[in-house]
Amino acid sequence: MAKQNEEKKVRLFENDMTFTGKHATYMKYLVNEAQLYDDYIDVYMNAAVFGYLYCEKRDKDNDSTDRARIYADAFSNHRDECVFLYRIITLLDERDMEIEERLNRAFRYDAESDKQDIVQECLDSFNSYVRGGIEYMYTQFTTGCTSKDDYIRQSFEVSRKFKESLEGVSYEDKIKKLLGK
Repeated sequence: MAKQNEEKKVRLFENDMTFTGKHATYMKYLVNEAQLYDDYIDVYMNAAVFGYLYCEKRDKDNDSTDRARIYADAFSNHRDECVFLYRIITLLDERDMEIEERLNRAFRYDAESDKQDIVQECLDSFNSYVRGGIEYMYTQFTTGCTSKDDYIRQSFEVSRKFKESLEGVSYEDKIKKLLGK
């Protein structure tokens, strides 16, 4: 019985992940052509943040055969960061549910074998933000760029606008508000 529950358990950031269609194409472009990131795991983590902060969620795209894979060893090297992003985004994701349920989804359910369907739902939502973030980054970081200098200038400009949009926003205050403090 324990083995059956173990097989059903959703493992956060322990397995390979494959992106398909335009998300694979964009991810490859950001790493290989624009050279804005060293590898796919860097795109993945940044895309989660951009996707969430700009409310960009996207479904899987299967319109082309293009594939980009993040291997389990990349996740193992960045597991703590990925889990942190997953927990924060799951906690802050605006849904009509009580704070206790949001806390459970973010911090508890992944350890409970009878809640794995909910964990998978949360992981799917998280990854939809990642895909939205990949599209956002591709559009923002590459528009009008033809050279390495253009990519650097554009990424600086996007980063500057991002910083300005966050100034004055305290996510610590937002979390306190969620907790009723």
